[in-house]
Amino acid sequence: MKGFVLDTSVLFYGKDLPDGYELVISPGVVRELEREGMAQRLELLLATRIRVSSPSKRSLAKVESESQRTGDSTRLSETDKEILALALDLGYQLLTDDYSIQNLATVLGVPYRGFDQKGITKVLEWESKCGGCGKVFSAEVKECDVCGHPTRMRSRKGPRRA
Repeated sequence: MKGFVLDTSVLFYGKDLPDGYELVISPGVVRELEREGMAQRLELLLATRIRVSSPSKRSLAKVESESQRTGDSTRLSETDKEILALALDLGYQLLTDDYSIQNLATVLGVPYRGFDQKGITKVLEWESKCGGCGKVFSAEVKECDVCGHPTRMRSRKGPRRA
């Protein structure tokens, strides 16, 4: 049986989840749901339909490496990276409306589908640009080493198709 790895936001909607598939979440999704006061709903879901699984260190390292390369690292939470790595490990489709997750999923070759939104139409890679002198940096740089001005994130020119 094939399955889906679920993003936290999918469980917030309260809509029906896909039938006939194994549904998996990461420990980070559990923590996010508990923090948002959804412990009762989570208990019900875990008792009936969803299992929790942790991704491998190897897949987490691959996700981190690719997110650094594309500049998505600063746009993704640790939980986002967990579910991407878990989908890599299991070979399952990712169910998410988060465009940053979809962006990196495309780069990693992880199949995904939106739950309530259409989804991305092109892959973006990110960089930072100084608001003072215009120097361009990798996405993680927050302050220019030339003039000291803050940088702003922007997509690199010539994005690829999703």
